[in-house]
Amino acid sequence: RTALYLLLTTLRAEAGEAGREVGRTEVILPAYTCPSLAKVVEAAGLTPRLVDVSPYTLSYNSAELATAVGERTLALVCVHPFGIPQPVDGALHVAQDAGAVVIEDAAQAMGAKLGGRFVGTGGNFGLFSLGPGKPMATAGGGFVCARDDAAAELLRRAWDALPAPTGAAANLAALRIALFAAAFHPVGWWLATKAGVQRIGDNESSWGFTLKGLTAAQAGAGLALLPRLDEINAARRRRGEALTAALSAVNGVYLPAQSASARSSQGRGDSAGEQTAAEPIYLRLPLMFNNEAARDEVYQALSKAGYGAGRMYRKTLAEFFPHYADGVYPGAEQVARCLLTLPTHHYLADADVERMAGLVKTALRPPQGTARSTQGAQRTA
Repeated sequence: RTALYLLLTTLRAEAGEAGREVGRTEVILPAYTCPSLAKVVEAAGLTPRLVDVSPYTLSYNSAELATAVGERTLALVCVHPFGIPQPVDGALHVAQDAGAVVIEDAAQAMGAKLGGRFVGTGGNFGLFSLGPGKPMATAGGGFVCARDDAAAELLRRAWDALPAPTGAAANLAALRIALFAAAFHPVGWWLATKAGVQRIGDNESSWGFTLKGLTAAQAGAGLALLPRLDEINAARRRRGEALTAALSAVNGVYLPAQSASARSSQGRGDSAGEQTAAEPIYLRLPLMFNNEAARDEVYQALSKAGYGAGRMYRKTLAEFFPHYADGVYPGAEQVARCLLTLPTHHYLADADVERMAGLVKTALRPPQGTARSTQGAQRTA
């Protein structure tokens, strides 16, 4: 969040100094994403402009994106949700035609690839997170990369101006690293979910950020994890692919992750413009259900068995921030109502993957003597 704030304020100042682009005050965001993004955009003195997404791929609705981007657009944020790469070429063309830049939010996708290229390196800027649960988790923090040397130099100056962490902040960061490591252990996660920790992200008090650099403890943790990033991601990918294979033919549920490996946007209304080989990291595996009742049934079954199924963002950005809603967002609303995510972390054994898949299948099995719709999750163009 700090990285995004520094990036946006740097871009805003540069546009203002250019004179001709003083009116660029809008940042395009998907209508379904982490609400803290909108808060950072606000803090930077800019206005979020919401665009609907396709529940089939979780990408922007391409037709609505082309309409939303214009002369007031400063930046367009492309999110790679749950470690699943999303094509950005279409967004780049739209942004470049309007004189805007593309920021790839690869917070959940560090190390994922699309067409052999790391996500976060295809746009003008790439944003990465070191927060809890990420492949390189340092209990907070992040970084940004830039394709343009001049822009990178401007960002370096903004970074150099950050106040150094205090001794108390360094000690607190070290404590957070230890606490989050314990919380993500299966027993710790069970206790944390009983206390309702998984709903903290829905509360506005958790969306803030601090304009400070990483502490030595955080930097050290990141440097220690960096050589293992490929290994960590490969293990998550293996578990994600095993769950995908086990659930691919189950009625009543659709896996947006399936379309990441090879897809075309024909007739889908999303921003995936061509078939593109993808290497997701599956930070979590997203499942889309026909309705809320089916999702809740699976959620209860997994939670009862001790697995950390996640509701993620329970509302659209238009619901969190109704003053920014300037239309309808049926795709985002469907995702908010019917999405559930499954864990892929390193504590899961092969038996856990099989059991989770079995619990999903059992929960979705029609009661004897009744019929349930065999259609996958409704697609919204």
